[in-house]
Amino acid sequence: MKTAIITDSTAALPESLAKHPDVYQVYLQINLPDGSTMTDTSDSDQVTAYYHSLASMKTLPRTSQPSMGVVVQVMDDLVAKGYDEVLIMTFPSALSGTFSNCQSVAQDYQDRLSVYLMDTRQTSISLAYLVEVALDLIETGKLSLAEIVDLLKQLDEAMVVYVIVGNLDNLVKGGRASKGMALLGNLLKIFPIVRIERNGALEMVEKVRTQKKALKRMEELMEKEMTAYPEGLELALITTPDSLLAEEFEQMIAKDESRYPIRYGLIPPVIGTHLGCNSVAFCVLPKVENFKL
Repeated sequence: MKTAIITDSTAALPESLAKHPDVYQVYLQINLPDGSTMTDTSDSDQVTAYYHSLASMKTLPRTSQPSMGVVVQVMDDLVAKGYDEVLIMTFPSALSGTFSNCQSVAQDYQDRLSVYLMDTRQTSISLAYLVEVALDLIETGKLSLAEIVDLLKQLDEAMVVYVIVGNLDNLVKGGRASKGMALLGNLLKIFPIVRIERNGALEMVEKVRTQKKALKRMEELMEKEMTAYPEGLELALITTPDSLLAEEFEQMIAKDESRYPIRYGLIPPVIGTHLGCNSVAFCVLPKVENFKL
């Protein structure tokens, strides 16, 4: 069976995955206040330049999911190349219309492709990790795609992304958080810690008074997550460029690098538009061996 994987640009795939012949991406867009459009990117120079400009923007850019036409082009390409099946994994539907568009288009290809869809709750490194694990399992050839999806769903369920939000107002303006959440944060001068819930929505889980306490609480949450996976894990630190919070958190978790590999990445522009500058996130990446069919 010839199998393809489709994901979206918020995965910020490393070059090794982005250039894999069986991996395809659909790109989200950023509509800037001056009327121009920017395609979501993982290029570090472009990402850094975007955040520098975002910090001075008075009007928040608008983000948009890939159009159905873009998804159709990718699916047509897969059919033309002789693929038998495709796994589509996207950023949470509670935060983006990407999954909905992919789901709608996929219905028209059921007679030509076996299509498996995953509405994950991941982004950036954690979504890229799902793509990486899927590729590894596909290439071993020991499991059907249906069995692989079952393992990936367990992995997706286990991985929780925690974020110290740089700007709650951005989340509200972008429709990703309630006005009450922002009001509470701004009035009390707190550093909110949010996570992507199992339904894909953002939820404030901690209200911490100082930056130092926020970082310490993030470290405690990470340590708790790390105890659950006897078959091994990796850590992911995902930040906006030039984040002072990120530098401090990186120093705090450096001691864990002797125990677990740590992956570092930048928060993609589409995501960072809503989180704001000076945001930092972490996620524990369990080895797939921790899960059973």
